[in-house]
Amino acid sequence: MPKLMTRCLYAAAFILSTIITNAAFADEADEMAAAIEKTQKDILNEQTRANMAKESPEGTKAAEKIKSLAGSSANEQEMYGLASDVLGNMKGLTQEQMMQVIQQAQKDPEGFLKTWTPEQRKKLEDLSGRLPASKAESKAKKP
Repeated sequence: MPKLMTRCLYAAAFILSTIITNAAFADEADEMAAAIEKTQKDILNEQTRANMAKESPEGTKAAEKIKSLAGSSANEQEMYGLASDVLGNMKGLTQEQMMQVIQQAQKDPEGFLKTWTPEQRKKLEDLSGRLPASKAESKAKKP
């Protein structure tokens, strides 16, 4: 797996781990599903997402890392959109199961990628090819 794609996976896992605050206090499956849906919507809204990021040092670091990696606001928004989409894969999980998935994703991003739909993997591949670091790597490889 290309290094940049792995960094994007780490970024996605980091996004998910720092923004699931809406689900943190959900006890029942219905509450958890509603919390996930709220979080999916919240991370797509730039202002709400910025407020969520300010709630913890990790959130602030994640937001800065995503902004740096994205290289443009369009890529940044697409990264958050993909994270929102992937978060939807966690509907039906308990809070404990969701935290286990996120912890495992940070340890093994390639294993985490295997849990994504083919469409989500394609979005990641397409996005990673448009990021500035990917373009720099391509230029460096050309003779």
